[in-house]
Amino acid sequence: MPKKSHRVASRQAAVSKERKRKKRSQSSQRHVIATPVKPDSVPPHGPSVTPEPIAPPLTQPRPSTRPVTPRYQYVSAELRKIAIIAGAIFVILIALTFLLG
Repeated sequence: MPKKSHRVASRQAAVSKERKRKKRSQSSQRHVIATPVKPDSVPPHGPSVTPEPIAPPLTQPRPSTRPVTPRYQYVSAELRKIAIIAGAIFVILIALTFLLG
């Protein structure tokens, strides 16, 4: 019987493949936008021309100019707690050195 981790990994791989398929199908589909023809640009005696659909240009989202720096909210509080505990242990060691030494 396969381990639970193998089942989880195979399920995650299947979900990942589905996401990639959806992403590919969405990027391959293009939305067609028809541009209206101005009445003054159509010749009065010429045949009527239907406007051709124009696909919008595919643009990538622009990366931000400033790199995102993560905010570590709890680091200073945790460092303070670590320093207090380390100081207490150091004081206990010094006290035990004098008492037992």
